[in-house]
Amino acid sequence: MAQTPNVIGNAVMQRLRENGIPPTPENYANSYYLISGQPNPEKPAIEVAASEPNSAFYQQLLTMLRQMVQEVTDKTDSLAKDLGNKNKHLSGNVDSLRSSRDKNQILRLLSTVVMQASGIQHTVESSHKDLIETRQALNTLQEEMAETRQLLNEDTLTGALNRRGLEQTLAREIARAQRGDGTLTVSMVDLDHFKSVNDNHGHEAGDQMLKHFADLIRSVLRKSDALVRYGGEEFTLILPDTDPRGAHLVLVRLQQLMSKSPVDYAGKKINTTFSAGIANLQADDNGHTLLRRADEALYDAKNSGRNMIKIASAPPAQGSPKKTSGID
Repeated sequence: MAQTPNVIGNAVMQRLRENGIPPTPENYANSYYLISGQPNPEKPAIEVAASEPNSAFYQQLLTMLRQMVQEVTDKTDSLAKDLGNKNKHLSGNVDSLRSSRDKNQILRLLSTVVMQASGIQHTVESSHKDLIETRQALNTLQEEMAETRQLLNEDTLTGALNRRGLEQTLAREIARAQRGDGTLTVSMVDLDHFKSVNDNHGHEAGDQMLKHFADLIRSVLRKSDALVRYGGEEFTLILPDTDPRGAHLVLVRLQQLMSKSPVDYAGKKINTTFSAGIANLQADDNGHTLLRRADEALYDAKNSGRNMIKIASAPPAQGSPKKTSGID
């Protein structure tokens, strides 16, 4: 079979699935060049683990898609021309058949007409098969790219969004809240004394704690809320249409669950607590300032003895004097 982009694309997807390799843009591009035999302009032909996407690889994927679309265009254009020529010849032979009175000529014309009709059928069936294969390849690539986008936005350990996912989700929710004059609250949540879990029970126990904590957080969130692993043992909760009081109630419920749900690891029950800071969206906020105020409230909760929930005070209005320590 010809090495067309859709044929190569199907082979690439099958190769990645068989080898259990994540369908990242890098892996797809590298496998594509391995199978096609074309030189890879960016990297050696080595399949790598999932990592942050490079714009060059997205350009390569777009080039592949353009090739596949161009192939479909060429096939349909060629099919139209081929069918037009064959139909013209067929019509001419049919006209000759109608006007002929010679038996031998009629038989020859009938044979020609049958052959031409068979040729048209073969052309249509062949093109139809190629177009179906191309459509299937495009559908497969679309599904795999959707999975890739999800993988790139997720933390592999907990299944929560990662920092990349945070930026996209928070920007979207801020824009939505500001458009509709709505409310938006974020919370920065950090496990207390997490280092001691790793030190006393090992890093595998720490990983179990993180996954357990993420699952408990999800159990108190709505479908419209978002959970982000901000880094290490720190998580971010994005709570649309929620004010600070509502966010506080969510975190109190999480505290209650944590106290009743220790991690069971190697026959031991591991208990821990968390501290949290809450900030709600203000008129002059962007994603950076909103997260910073929530983080400052978290820092306050940690300094106040841990296992605490603190709500950030609203920033002073623009133009109003700032208070100086010790001066009213």
